[in-house]
Amino acid sequence: MYKVNNFNGFFLLAISMLIAVTKASNYLAEKPSYLTPCVLEDPQFSKCLSSNMQNMFVEWRNGLPGTNAVGSFDPLLVKRIKFSQNTNSAISLNADMQNVYIKGARLLTVKEASYNPSKHVAAGLLFLPKLRFDFDYKVKGQVLALPLNGHGNGHFELENLAISMELAVKPRSSDVGYFADVQRVKISLTSIGNFNIKLNNLFPNNPELSDAAHTIFNENWRELYQMLQPTIQQTLDAIILDRTKKIFGYVPATYFIQNFH
Repeated sequence: MYKVNNFNGFFLLAISMLIAVTKASNYLAEKPSYLTPCVLEDPQFSKCLSSNMQNMFVEWRNGLPGTNAVGSFDPLLVKRIKFSQNTNSAISLNADMQNVYIKGARLLTVKEASYNPSKHVAAGLLFLPKLRFDFDYKVKGQVLALPLNGHGNGHFELENLAISMELAVKPRSSDVGYFADVQRVKISLTSIGNFNIKLNNLFPNNPELSDAAHTIFNENWRELYQMLQPTIQQTLDAIILDRTKKIFGYVPATYFIQNFH
């Protein structure tokens, strides 16, 4: 259970992912052809590392070769996301979302990447044309003066999403090579082009009222997104931290950076 406080309200985030723990081997013994060991002093280092990071998300979207310890990147499954938002604004929601499938990582583009060998911090600027969350939901709250108390399935989509990502690692040497043990991950959603939401069965006996509520949601999407952003961001933090810890604990860092230290 994660607790989050910010200016937009009080958030509760509960994340539990379906993760297998059996490994076929302790490390990836053969470097894949789509990874290029980048050289820190190379003027093209950023371009090289960007390509490696993008291939990490895209080529391993279904999991890592040789092990089932790492789940897929696309789709990502989160068992539960819960947040509470009590404000005097026009839109106020308390929502419990379960069986959340997050789709779109395979479309990711890494625009820029860097690694600071003295601080052991890797950073990247990412772009996603679309990120979609499908879920079962229960919701209470209000839209303007309209009370909400519904449940069903639904989705929301984030379009043209710019993300900054930072990974702090700790170098580790072993008998089989050098690894980067991930210590922390920081995800920032820096800009977004659009946000839309659809909650099926919101007013099961009144489709006109449901349409009116969705019109309000999507005409005021910036306010709604601002409410959801901290929870979305911390959900991605938790998922990427879990995935990268397992990836870099299994794949030698020298497959990404030749002179990693």
